[in-house]
Amino acid sequence: MKILFLSNFYPPHHIGGYGALCQEVAEGLAGRGHAVIVLTSTHGINGEIAEGYVHRLLTLESDIHFYQAKEACFYPLKKKRNLRHLRSLINKSQPDIVFIWGMWNMCKSLAAETERLLGSRAVYYLANPWPIEPNMHQVYWDMPARTPFRRLAKRTLRIPARVLLKAEWEQVPLCFDHALCCSKAQRDQLVEAGVSLRNAPVIYEGIDLAPYLAQTDRQNGAGGSVMSLLFVGILAEHKGVHTIIEALTHMPLNVLKRTRLTILGTGHPDYETRLHNLVDTHNLSAYITFHNPIPRSELPEFLGRHDVLLLPSIWSEPLARIMQEGLAAGMVVIGSATGGTRETIVDGKNGLLFAAADAVALSGQIERLLNDPPLRQKLAEEGRKTAIERFDIRRMIDEIEMYLMNVARSLNTAGQSQVTASEGD
Repeated sequence: MKILFLSNFYPPHHIGGYGALCQEVAEGLAGRGHAVIVLTSTHGINGEIAEGYVHRLLTLESDIHFYQAKEACFYPLKKKRNLRHLRSLINKSQPDIVFIWGMWNMCKSLAAETERLLGSRAVYYLANPWPIEPNMHQVYWDMPARTPFRRLAKRTLRIPARVLLKAEWEQVPLCFDHALCCSKAQRDQLVEAGVSLRNAPVIYEGIDLAPYLAQTDRQNGAGGSVMSLLFVGILAEHKGVHTIIEALTHMPLNVLKRTRLTILGTGHPDYETRLHNLVDTHNLSAYITFHNPIPRSELPEFLGRHDVLLLPSIWSEPLARIMQEGLAAGMVVIGSATGGTRETIVDGKNGLLFAAADAVALSGQIERLLNDPPLRQKLAEEGRKTAIERFDIRRMIDEIEMYLMNVARSLNTAGQSQVTASEGD
């Protein structure tokens, strides 16, 4: 089977676990004998390039952090070039399936064109709500500016920008004849918003469990004097990292002295500044360390040095990959009760939950763990069992491979039936 992956990001130039997962699934399918091709963006490189099976040819809608008003002038041409690249690669490779992966910051017309060219051979893996989210142009031009000067400038430029980008405010009709969802929560969110998902199966994301399960030196039940907390991910408002810092401000000093927080990641410069200012304002620098991103190969051992993984997302997180990794590494997960986190974590059984953005509630859950070592041990053990039962990458690839093969087989059978009927006529 020949499979063309269409994705906004692809390693090593990616911004989160979803991009890494795309590579792992693509390489997993290639290792099983399927011919794999990837069409992705030029994010992280200068110019367009094709290396082996990876074609970095597509232009994102905008910079991932800062939209530039000049995008309104150049984007229509970039969009046309993107569509030409897609048509050319489909025509050249003649894939059995186009597997549409991440599409945030990517023109939805690429998915529509894939459906137009290949119909039901377009298959989606939906692990974020991009089908119902506004594109980057809508977000920028519809959002009010923060200063009087910028408000005036935006009002002046908005009308010509809306004329140039008229198509970007029009709904892109997508059929989603064949779609997979990463969690029930993600499927429910899309269906409730009116996306037509015809009995879309849920295939949970997976990880290579072995290096995480090897972290056996954990001391969750030992009652150590200091409990290490960890956040891993993009530093952005919707990830709720500020809620963790605010939670620490609600702790009594004798409790605070028994905790240490590490924040691993980078993100939007303005949000990073906000987090550092929060730390300075509340004199928390002795308890909080900001750590630069590390190679993914070093992540299992890094997780193994910490006790508690914090998932404070404000948005409805479809299924955090770091949650799977933390559970497998024997960490206790404390997460906001949204999306795929709530679907995975049963409060008091294999982790702890709190209401999103509720810093007081998060503070209480951290203190609860600190004062109850047996509970920490129990949650860590049950969390590891959850990871083994649900989040094995081999199981994920098995299920995806079977689904894609069934789609291709059914379409081929239907095509042969049509040919036979035509010959009979």
